[in-house]
Amino acid sequence: MNKLTRTAVGVLTVAAVLAPISASAPAQAAAPGKDWTTLQTLNRAKQQACKVTTTDGNAWRIFNRVNARLLAEGRVVATLTASRGGDGPTREWTSGWVRHGAISPVGAINVPKRGGWALSMGISGGEFGDGGDLTVAQIGRC
Repeated sequence: MNKLTRTAVGVLTVAAVLAPISASAPAQAAAPGKDWTTLQTLNRAKQQACKVTTTDGNAWRIFNRVNARLLAEGRVVATLTASRGGDGPTREWTSGWVRHGAISPVGAINVPKRGGWALSMGISGGEFGDGGDLTVAQIGRC
């Protein structure tokens, strides 16, 4: 074998060894995801959420998104509101308009575990919509 052939064989051997390692790295990095709970659907668009306990353990961090990948046409917007009593403080997440075929950026709100906080959600397509009340217990963990 001449020097050029040995070099080519060496490069191909290194490539064959590294290819499976580098191909699996992005898949492993992308594997940890959120297990989304679908709160409401509207024309095949989904308002989705999941929750985790905050580091101090006193609140839920609720992640939210709109999945409009299956929406045939148009756009939708969704909200999740946490309120404490009729006139108490509120915390709100709004998706902004999400066009068909897209997924909104993920947003989050913190809701204390104690203190009588109530949740309400809504999803709208402009001239039509749906929504209602829900509890933190109805939202699955991420």
